[in-house]
Amino acid sequence: MAKRKVCGGAATMITLVLLASPLFAHHGFTVEYDSSNCATVTGTLTKLQWENPHVYFYVDAKDASGNPASWAFEAVSLEWLKRVGTTRRDFSDNIGKTVTVRACMARNGTKNRGAAETLKLEDGRTITVGTDYEHPKAGGDNN
Repeated sequence: MAKRKVCGGAATMITLVLLASPLFAHHGFTVEYDSSNCATVTGTLTKLQWENPHVYFYVDAKDASGNPASWAFEAVSLEWLKRVGTTRRDFSDNIGKTVTVRACMARNGTKNRGAAETLKLEDGRTITVGTDYEHPKAGGDNN
């Protein structure tokens, strides 16, 4: 009977640790990005990484001096994008086209990296790819 309780307790502990591990792996927006430092970047959409836990996309633009600059943007999770109606095709159909990204910049000083909020496509549509980090909703998921 004692052996059964020990095995049951050990199984419960292992289950709890496994369930909690994704929580440790996830990062918060405020750790990586600065909501007081947001910008708009216009350039050519060059690449898409459609994967969990977040989507990443890349834009080639020009910096303030007119020199080429490659940007990396992080969008929200696939599930979140699905909920707001943004699809992989919204990105893939626009590779090689001019887009405008609204994003908050990396907190650690990494140049040309941001958390994207919106992506304006060449056809004039603006799709949601993140949260409005400057004006988060109370109780909302801003990751």
